[in-house]
Amino acid sequence: MSTSLKNRLSAGVQTLGLPGSVGVAALLLAAALAMLSHHWDTRSARFQAEADQISQRLRAQRAAGVQESAQAPATQSQWQAALPPAAVRQQRLADLLEIALRQGLVSSRTEHRLSVDAASGLERLRVSMPVSGGYAQLRSFIEAALLHDPALSLDALKLRRASPQAAEVEADLTWSLHGRSDLAQGAKP
Repeated sequence: MSTSLKNRLSAGVQTLGLPGSVGVAALLLAAALAMLSHHWDTRSARFQAEADQISQRLRAQRAAGVQESAQAPATQSQWQAALPPAAVRQQRLADLLEIALRQGLVSSRTEHRLSVDAASGLERLRVSMPVSGGYAQLRSFIEAALLHDPALSLDALKLRRASPQAAEVEADLTWSLHGRSDLAQGAKP
């Protein structure tokens, strides 16, 4: 600060005294707060406008969702019709096991459990398959199996190695073969 400004401020404080100087400082503070308040009001109005726009978009999406849900049963029936019939279940399981063998994986045993939901017309064959082999072989097997059967899902995968240096991996795979059930009421072949 320059010496002339310091001298003027010092003279002003002496002229006004301490109460006058505090009053001037309070007025300056009030003016600054008023400007800041105006800035906050402007930001608040802008945020409120953005919130209103988002709310309108959500209402429009919900309304569109109601229309889409009216179309959902047709989409669900199309999806269900695209599932393989129960008659090919054993062939699909054989294909899964054959893909594992072609990839060079060794499987000691597999366990199968069929669950059928007659009301919805769906079935699921759950297949537990422990395998052992190289990590690259396992990855190739999973990829090939999922590409081969679009109604197949890999539900669980557990990997372990006998030791960190071991080349082979032991994996417990749990698959689901999804399909149309023959037990569905009014099922179509």
